[in-house]
Amino acid sequence: MDEKVNILKQIDFGDIDGSGDPKLDHYFLDNDYWDRVIEDKTFFIIGKKGTGKSSIYRMINEQSVNKGVLVENKDFGDFPFEKLLLVDDQNFAKTNQYQSIWENLILNIFSKMIADNPIIGDERNMYFQRIADYASNCLGSIIEMHKEVVTRTTKTGLGLNFNFLSGAHEAEKSLAIGNGNSNISMINATLESLILNYFITCPTERKIVIQFDRLDDNYNQYQDVEQYYQSIISLFKVTYRLNQEFRSRRIKDSKIILYLRSDIFNELGKRDAESARWDDFCLTINWAIVNRDDWENPKLLQMINKRIYASLLKENKDFSVIFDDKIIDLKSSSGKLHNVFQYIVEKTMHRPRDLIQFCKYIQKETLETGKLYFRTIKNAEKNYGFWLVNSELANEINPILKNTESLYEFLKLLGSRPFSLSDFYDRYKTAKSIKMDADDLAYYLYDIGIFQNIDMTFIPPKFRSSFRNKGRLDRNMKIVIHPGVWVGINA
Repeated sequence: MDEKVNILKQIDFGDIDGSGDPKLDHYFLDNDYWDRVIEDKTFFIIGKKGTGKSSIYRMINEQSVNKGVLVENKDFGDFPFEKLLLVDDQNFAKTNQYQSIWENLILNIFSKMIADNPIIGDERNMYFQRIADYASNCLGSIIEMHKEVVTRTTKTGLGLNFNFLSGAHEAEKSLAIGNGNSNISMINATLESLILNYFITCPTERKIVIQFDRLDDNYNQYQDVEQYYQSIISLFKVTYRLNQEFRSRRIKDSKIILYLRSDIFNELGKRDAESARWDDFCLTINWAIVNRDDWENPKLLQMINKRIYASLLKENKDFSVIFDDKIIDLKSSSGKLHNVFQYIVEKTMHRPRDLIQFCKYIQKETLETGKLYFRTIKNAEKNYGFWLVNSELANEINPILKNTESLYEFLKLLGSRPFSLSDFYDRYKTAKSIKMDADDLAYYLYDIGIFQNIDMTFIPPKFRSSFRNKGRLDRNMKIVIHPGVWVGINA
């Protein structure tokens, strides 16, 4: 066992968030993402928090140089959403009120990328010259364009105005954008026409991709979450329309790509019927192990093994060697011996972030005790469960249910054993501090993975969950609290 402990000490499992991991390129598990995102008709990357969206976003950018594609990454982690929400254009319906400013933001980024990266023949292209004049005189040397556009937009009685740099008469003279008007809708119409015509008339094919990530980073902190949803719907509509415009004109590999959490994406669908059109253009990231056959070298195991290989270099060690089932004796209440990998995964939400975090807790426990056996895994399980409910789920739940502590107390009352929906209703009557309809709450808890359906007519029982199966809560089946959540609320 000492050998296993020494090996475990050497492993760098990496960060749970790939956006800043310095070694991500050493162990990024590439499932043909370039082709699936850039070459295919993908506009939207959707996945639960922790499924690796930011890692894909980052690696697309890093691979772009060798692929001959200009990629501009825009991180919305500290984007001034509160300012954006103040410039809704009330000339439109709610789900369209932010389209003008999002379109202006995207077209301005395209303009800067085109102007700052000329190719042979652009000096003779009149569309390039007009775009370059606009970028120079109206936009200047803006680095964080996505933030600056919002800051420079003002709301008037006639709509939204984009405020150019000081000395804006030069901008108006050079381009006569919107007939010399600073109204965003008029600017957008001119810019879109120029950009489309530029792409069509380029002597060589231009490939320019804009990526938006972390649109959901701090959304639980906004005062008006409903307004935030409407702004994201507007962004999706603009992205869908512009990308489709590119496709219809055979402008290849130039597009806008959005990365968004699946729970927020699902909320958009409840508010706008048009969202059904987006499904064909979504790449959904899902690592879940669903069927018995899926346990044979699943992607989650490949992901953690790649991190082990990158740490140990030439040593031929993997997860199964370090966490030896014959030594780490994990038995269920029925006495059945559990595979360590399967035991860990079934306590998680089947995401890379979960597995990495669980392994790091095992490593920490091993370093503190000098031991690696079943008790090490069980202690790490408590730490992981506490992290799951108080960091991950609390962040996801907070915009919908502000009082997470009351929710967790309610879950404790439900208990760890399977219960029916009528049992749930009976317990709900005592939960006075939870401000949500009982049916809505049951469906919501299933959607975020806290509830699972269980079919006890099978031996062993079969489970259905939102991260493994399609569809919503089955009202006719028994329900059970996710085992990792149960450990976490009782840690």
